[in-house]
Amino acid sequence: MSSHQGHILTNFDDALSQIKEATIGMGAGAQRNLNNAIRGLIERNKSLCDTAIADDDDEDRSEVEIDHLGMRILTKYRPLASDLRMVITSMKIASHLERISDQAVSIAKRSRKVIKSPEIKDVLKVEGFYKVASSMLTNAITAYADGNSELALSVIEEEKPLKKCHKTTSRVFAKTLEGESEHYRDYLDLVFICRWLERVGDLAINIAEEVVFEDTSTDIRHGRELPPELQ
Repeated sequence: MSSHQGHILTNFDDALSQIKEATIGMGAGAQRNLNNAIRGLIERNKSLCDTAIADDDDEDRSEVEIDHLGMRILTKYRPLASDLRMVITSMKIASHLERISDQAVSIAKRSRKVIKSPEIKDVLKVEGFYKVASSMLTNAITAYADGNSELALSVIEEEKPLKKCHKTTSRVFAKTLEGESEHYRDYLDLVFICRWLERVGDLAINIAEEVVFEDTSTDIRHGRELPPELQ
């Protein structure tokens, strides 16, 4: 677990705390939007879907704010070592979180279409897949907040289970599409929703990789090897 030493310049410490807190807050917003989108589908609640779509604007503003905070810190204080990695990591994670919120919007829009039709029980199969992707996202954000590279690595290790769950869930909907069904469009929408949930999991892995970089200064993206202390 990493820790940052205090600085003589209090304003610098305040700026570092501000960007960290803003990124954690953005993570909570992305989680909330995703949850509302899926609950809207499962509970057949259009209002929750509408909320997920409307609240995406907050995530867009947060990403811009974090980028501005990061650039001000880089130009004004010229941080080094762990402080520099924290600022860069926060800015990159904000980008991933904005994209996660975009996935939530896509899910919410498709969900509104699905709940216009008569209810189909297979919709509930999405919930199990959501729990996998949502857990990965929660752990990735917690790992960032705590500087916990071990937790981040556990998120990365969930990639295969995520892919398996996506394949299993999508297969159920795809099989129905092969035949004649009055709910053809609904099942097609569910296939897309599963794809976006998989993307949420992929982005959670991206966040986890950034946490490992911040904590160890090692870039493990694209299958690069872990540092010895984490193997």
